[in-house]
Amino acid sequence: MQILNWFFRLNDSDSARNTAKDRMQKMLVYDRLELPAGRLEVLEEELLAVVSRYFELDADTTHFDLQQTERKAALIANFRLLRAKC
Repeated sequence: MQILNWFFRLNDSDSARNTAKDRMQKMLVYDRLELPAGRLEVLEEELLAVVSRYFELDADTTHFDLQQTERKAALIANFRLLRAKC
């Protein structure tokens, strides 16, 4: 049982480490893009509102990701479309 507890604790610390790493990467991207605080969240809400006008979305699986390569950034929106509203 101790081996299982040890194993699962490692996964928890790895998960926390990955979460912290993702947050730091996002903070660096925000800084390089010179985005004011909260601006990206507003953009995500607006994108969600526009797409949901045309499609029924699975809100539980909707995910936004901000990635940077060299000096370029990409906002990746991942929507699971359940059906068209048109």
